[in-house]
Amino acid sequence: MMERGSAIDKHGRMWKAKVVSLAEAEEEDFRFWFEDLSPEDRVNSVDSCLIGCLKTRGMDGTPRLRRVFRIVKRKWR
Repeated sequence: MMERGSAIDKHGRMWKAKVVSLAEAEEEDFRFWFEDLSPEDRVNSVDSCLIGCLKTRGMDGTPRLRRVFRIVKRKWR
């Protein structure tokens, strides 16, 4: 594993870029998401990744969620 660089985000967290082999990639990804981050950090990270992706497509922010309705059909006797 080789470390390439590091950066500090707007929340004060330190992010490091690492180069790993393909065989170690899945284990390293699991370790990052489940051992290094708290549940709140995971939600914030996914949100910031989504916003970054949408900005590359020309959108300003996350779209408003549509309402979802669930219709329960009863079984007729």
